[in-house]
Amino acid sequence: MEFSAADGVGVITLNRPRARNAIDPQFTEDLREAVERCAADQAVRAVLIRAEGPSFTVGGDVAAMAGIPAAELPALLSRITAVYHATLQLLDQLPVPVVTAVHGAVAGGGLGLVYIADIVLAAESTRFAAGFAGLGLSVDSGGTWFLPRLVGTRRAAELCLSPRVLTAPEAAEWGLITRHVRDEDLWNEAETAARLLAAGPTRALGEIRALLRRSYGAKLGDQLRDESEALARTGATRDAAHGIASFMAKTKPDFEGR
Repeated sequence: MEFSAADGVGVITLNRPRARNAIDPQFTEDLREAVERCAADQAVRAVLIRAEGPSFTVGGDVAAMAGIPAAELPALLSRITAVYHATLQLLDQLPVPVVTAVHGAVAGGGLGLVYIADIVLAAESTRFAAGFAGLGLSVDSGGTWFLPRLVGTRRAAELCLSPRVLTAPEAAEWGLITRHVRDEDLWNEAETAARLLAAGPTRALGEIRALLRRSYGAKLGDQLRDESEALARTGATRDAAHGIASFMAKTKPDFEGR
């Protein structure tokens, strides 16, 4: 796992290419450390998650599962999900936008890094699959929470219960990803998207991100109250004053994230 930050963009790179970025205990520990470093970096105004190798991630490391006695499998799965799920929650709570760029295969628990993003770009050749049921396992990484909200209950059931594999265009049409791009354009498109967000009014984007994510279980009255409070908080920022002045002057704003 690699983490770097430049020009306001924190980049987390999955870097277990020989295993196609399969998720094992060390993977989850390394990812948690990278996300914690990202969360602690006050200069980061947007996050980009990407991967090295032929696939973004094939999900759980099935070879590792097969290499231990069957009696030890429950403990291994609990160890992996305890760390991985906590990391997904940390990503969910970041006060800055998250962009995920995927290619190759995106399967199983790896879909969690798709669910948790605000913008997901996929290479045209990407394929998406849950794959849990084919292994005799149930779903993790928030799939049973995110998928019904993203694609609807019927499609969520089809993806989780059957061996259905989605192409990138299908994933976009379902609402699982934002859009697909030519394979050779993925990195440039993702980097551009992250840099645009990093140059935006960070406090406002963070408030919007939180409001959208909390809306799933909120009552309308509570959501309206939260919107009003967030609007007042952002109205007190330098970026709001500058953005309004720039609008009136018909000039491009230069947001500073404060």
